[in-house]
Amino acid sequence: MSKTRKVFKDFVIKNLALTEEQLQVLEEAAKHGTYVETLSNKADGLHINVKEYEPEHVTRLFSNQAKNLIRKQRVGLVDLICDVTSEDFYGKVEGLYIHPWTGEEGVKGKYHYFVAGILFRNKIIPFYLAILRIGSSMAEHIGKAIRLCQSSGLKIGKVLLDRGFYSGEVINSIKAEKTNYLIFVPKKQLFKCMLEGTERSVIVEHDMKYNKDFTKKKASTNIVLVKDFYDYDWVFATNLSLPNIAMHVRLYRKRWNIETMFRVHDEARIKSKSKVPVIRLFYFVISMLLLLIWNLFAKSKMTFKLFIIRLSEDATWGIKSSS
Repeated sequence: MSKTRKVFKDFVIKNLALTEEQLQVLEEAAKHGTYVETLSNKADGLHINVKEYEPEHVTRLFSNQAKNLIRKQRVGLVDLICDVTSEDFYGKVEGLYIHPWTGEEGVKGKYHYFVAGILFRNKIIPFYLAILRIGSSMAEHIGKAIRLCQSSGLKIGKVLLDRGFYSGEVINSIKAEKTNYLIFVPKKQLFKCMLEGTERSVIVEHDMKYNKDFTKKKASTNIVLVKDFYDYDWVFATNLSLPNIAMHVRLYRKRWNIETMFRVHDEARIKSKSKVPVIRLFYFVISMLLLLIWNLFAKSKMTFKLFIIRLSEDATWGIKSSS
C-alpha cells in the first residue's frame, strides 16, 4: 500500500470509523467528481455514520491530521492565506447553514466554507477549514487558524486577506495574536476620495469603528494607497513596514494562489444532495484532505487528477509504504 493511501485510509477508517468499502466508494466519487448515490447504494449507511459527528468534530479531525503531516515537513516561516469558497444548493433554503442566493440558474442557496492554508515554497497547503453558519465571525476563524499555526511550530510572516475580510473586528483579532497582516480594501467612497486627492502613493493612519457584542469598538490601521501599479490603483490595510510601497502589491498577489487551489480542489469535489451540514462538510473535508496529501507527497510527480485516479486504483507509483 502506498504511503499516501495509508494516510487517507487511516483518516477515514480510524478517525471516522467508516469501513473499507465506504472508503473505496469515497475514492471513486472523488475520482469522478460525482455523487456517492450515483456509484453505490451505500450512501444511506455512510450518511448515518457521518451524522453521528458534530461539524466542529470533523473540522478538528482534519486540522489534527494536517498538523501532524505538516510538522513532519519541518516547515518554518510561512504566510497564512484565508478565503471562503462556496458550493451551490438548488433546493428549498432552510436552516442556518444554507446562505440564500439569487435563484439565478436555479441556485437558491450556497454552502460557504472557510479555508486557511499556509503558503510554503509556492504551495498552498490547507490545514484549517470550517462550514460557515449564517452570521459566522470571520475574525474568530482567522484567530483559530493563527493559533493552530503557532501550536504547530510555524512562524507566520503575515496574513494575506481579500477585500471580503476587511473589517475592524478582523484587524483587531489579528493584532491580538501579534501577527502581521495585509488586507485588500474595497474602494468605498472614503478611499476613492483619498486616491483622487493624492498624486503619488502614500500611507496614512486610519481609525475605524465597529460594533461587537453590543459594544462600540475601534480598530487602528495603516491604509496604503498605491497609485497606478499594474495599471490599477490599490488600497490595503496593513501593519507591515516595507521598504517601498509597491511591495504591498507584490506580496498580496501571492494570495491569488488560493484561487488556483480551489480550482484544483474542485477536480475531486464529491457532490451531495443532503441538507445535513455535517455531511456537506464531510465531503468537502475528504476532497481537501486529498489535496493536502497530494501537495505534500505527489505534486512534483503528477497532476492532482492523476493522483486521485491512481489512489483509487491503489497503485504503487514510487512513494513506498512506510508500514
